[in-house]
Amino acid sequence: MLLLAGGDTDPHLLRLLKQAVRRGVAVDTLLTGQSGLPRLCWDIKAHRLLDGERVLTPQASFIRQDVFTFLRSRNQQDQAIAREWYTSIVGWLQASPDVKVFNREFLSRGAVNKPYVLHLALQVGLAVADTLITNDASLMDELAATQGWVSKPVTGGAHCEALSVSGWTGALSHPQIVQRKLQQPEMRVFRVCEQWFGFWVISDALDYRTSSATRLESTLVPLEIQEKLGQLSTQLGLNFAAADFKTDPETGRLQFLEINSNPMFAGFDQAAGGALCDAMLDWLLS
Repeated sequence: MLLLAGGDTDPHLLRLLKQAVRRGVAVDTLLTGQSGLPRLCWDIKAHRLLDGERVLTPQASFIRQDVFTFLRSRNQQDQAIAREWYTSIVGWLQASPDVKVFNREFLSRGAVNKPYVLHLALQVGLAVADTLITNDASLMDELAATQGWVSKPVTGGAHCEALSVSGWTGALSHPQIVQRKLQQPEMRVFRVCEQWFGFWVISDALDYRTSSATRLESTLVPLEIQEKLGQLSTQLGLNFAAADFKTDPETGRLQFLEINSNPMFAGFDQAAGGALCDAMLDWLLS
């Protein structure tokens, strides 16, 4: 039995569910959103998980925090509700070591700290673009004037944008990741335990997620990236993750941008002809 938990409009979770059903896998779901709500009860003392009257006894589980309900409604309450559901199910998974789940070590650590990961990436030998974590408005304006830098949130969740002149002379309210602008080609690399899946991300947009014209093409992952990204992800406690690379215009070398512990994968799985979801299911159900 495989337990899938998250939002009922999450296209990535739904693609994995569809592939599991196609393969004849027995699946239970704890999905929230448009189709209603499960009647969850985790009896801590008895360590029993129920959905209504039904006892759930999965051997494996895959979970994603629902972001799509909030993206549709922009209601902060939806974001808080998704966080509460995710935290509840993760708690049960942490207390259930016999249930197979990706990134078990990482479950208790919380979100990836993006600045720290950039530091770790350098330590294992990955190439990293010039990067500053700063709220110095004057410095950021100087860099913006060169038109060669981008900015993105320290915590993620928003698109990468060209660094623009703010006109401020003091300090901004919070730091940002300020990074030298890279260029195509761009590569996304998935790790599914000991398997690697590479994709060229072909887009004219600075952040490919903003363009409906973005194309994906499967490619082999260079052995050097497999080795070093393997070290980094293992150090973080991740056996399922995706990392993004983009090209340094001066050297032509792929530069590491970030690693995601809960990546979106539906479009990439489609480009791989279903091989990505199959690898995920093979490991979860082995």
